[in-house]
Amino acid sequence: MFDLINLVNLLDIFFIAVLIYSLYMWLKGTRAYHILIGLGGLGILYSIASWSGMLLTSQILQYILGLTLLLIIVVFQPEIRQLLEKVSPSVIFRMKGSPISRRILKEITEACFELSEKKIGGLLVFPRTASFSGAIQRGVKLDSLVSQELIVSIFNTSSPIHDGAIIIEKNRVVDAATYLPLSTREHLPPRYGTRHRAALGISEISDTFCVVVSEESGEVSIAFEGDITPIPNRERLWQMLEKSTLPAEIPGARMSLREIWEKIASLWPGYRFNRRNLTPKLASIGVSCLLWFTLIGQQRSEIAITAALEFQNIPTSIELISNSTSEVNVRVRGPAGSISTLTADQVRVMVNLEDIEPGTLTIALTEANLRLPFGIEATSINPRVLTIKSDRIVNRRIMIDHDMTGELPDGFEIARISVEPPSIPITGREMELDQIRQVVTSPSIDLSKLTASQIFDCRLKILPQNFSYSSFSIKEREVKVRIVLQPASDNPSASKDIYERPNLTSYGNLDLTSR
Repeated sequence: MFDLINLVNLLDIFFIAVLIYSLYMWLKGTRAYHILIGLGGLGILYSIASWSGMLLTSQILQYILGLTLLLIIVVFQPEIRQLLEKVSPSVIFRMKGSPISRRILKEITEACFELSEKKIGGLLVFPRTASFSGAIQRGVKLDSLVSQELIVSIFNTSSPIHDGAIIIEKNRVVDAATYLPLSTREHLPPRYGTRHRAALGISEISDTFCVVVSEESGEVSIAFEGDITPIPNRERLWQMLEKSTLPAEIPGARMSLREIWEKIASLWPGYRFNRRNLTPKLASIGVSCLLWFTLIGQQRSEIAITAALEFQNIPTSIELISNSTSEVNVRVRGPAGSISTLTADQVRVMVNLEDIEPGTLTIALTEANLRLPFGIEATSINPRVLTIKSDRIVNRRIMIDHDMTGELPDGFEIARISVEPPSIPITGREMELDQIRQVVTSPSIDLSKLTASQIFDCRLKILPQNFSYSSFSIKEREVKVRIVLQPASDNPSASKDIYERPNLTSYGNLDLTSR
């Protein structure tokens, strides 16, 4: 196993370790962090169960982990959005913020510390590159030039728009009384109120710079990239505003490779390897190594397995008559530990027949038809083509004809013949029902032996008899044939004509409906 470890694999392990550690740093302190730990634990248990051959445990965990992608998208939506914004190429070469003049920054600095001295709460938001309109509830549109007096008057407790935040872009107050999403981070200091949580919340999910003034203590703080920092004086606030809102690059100027590398590296939290957070870093490397050895590092094996063919979503009105094969030979490849415990029940060949039509259908079998355990892949499928013959199942009601032979004795003629029931319902394949010419009683009734009216118990047979009717059977069904005789009339030749005429005309197909 260790001969597989080379420079490329070491880089592979290191890169995954960096991703795991970065994910840990981004989610640390949030409720999503605990969910991530739970999902990671399930992943480790599945790896151990799969490697050790615990079939039931690995199968159950495989189904659970199959739902984790949807769960991650739903639960980690804010974190995923923040991550995608951070790694976007436009972030590397961006101009920071909407340009705000230094004179306006001076007005903002003075306004914030005037609010601080008067113990008036305030929240100022400076959007940078990414739009956050979908994450906030905009309030009153102002579009007014920024001034110290305007900011103080907006946040004055007697102002009808003092609640919420103001949005500042390009030297103007765009909106006031704007409500921001609150941070879900746990273990925040008790002194942080709603304004602090709102500033943290918007800075976690978008590229914004926020200034918060505490109503209780008068403390001025800034929130940026999910961190909140107290500001001790006017000079420090001025420096932070200038750094975060003024353009950092001259448009059109090229950045050096060193500057580009520093920008890329700064996107990853804790990217410099030092003794800080040493335990999470070592744990990330350990998890990365475990994943590599479990999924990649084992020797690869390949075996042939005969898998049963399974049909799904067969319409109720369709019956499969035959298929070219009932088993498929599949060659699969994967880690030696997983291959050694693989059974035929774990390899399934599924064919979806939802859109099947009656007749002959040819289906190409591909890897999409296979259901394989995690980490196992198919290398060949035989046969590659499946031929299926099917027919529609229908309901029909067919009239019953009586079958008689011979002639009545002299002096008698038939007054009436009836069959009870007069028709029979048949459910079967449409192709077979189309072949039915007549349903008659069996055995034939010999008229030459009749001297009085009589009732006969008969069974049924289908004509023609040289065709196979495998989808249904009427042999066990019984009917009664009633023959009523009367004295012969003066025209005996007419009666003889009736007896001798074959009864092959009174049939029909009624109520033709699909099941």
